[in-house]
Amino acid sequence: MTRFLLSVVGATLMAATGTEAFYLPGANPRSYTENDEVDLHVNKITSSKTLLPIEFYKLPFCRPDGKIQHEDENLGEFLAGDRIENSPYKLNMKK
Repeated sequence: MTRFLLSVVGATLMAATGTEAFYLPGANPRSYTENDEVDLHVNKITSSKTLLPIEFYKLPFCRPDGKIQHEDENLGEFLAGDRIENSPYKLNMKK
């Protein structure tokens, strides 16, 4: 009985404490300072009508100067059919 009671108290205390974390599979957390360049990538687009994925640059969006580069994928992205590519947009932190 005391073991059960300790478990309930421990679970309550853990639930009551605040946490600040996230996990996005395949992504490593990175800290930015003001004016650091932030990489922006594009992915496939899916339609709710056909459910077929379409490569981002097959549609009439701005293409990057030069060659489109496919970014390295992890196993999860590959199995999900993601196609990560570079983008022509430049972003800077807090700008």
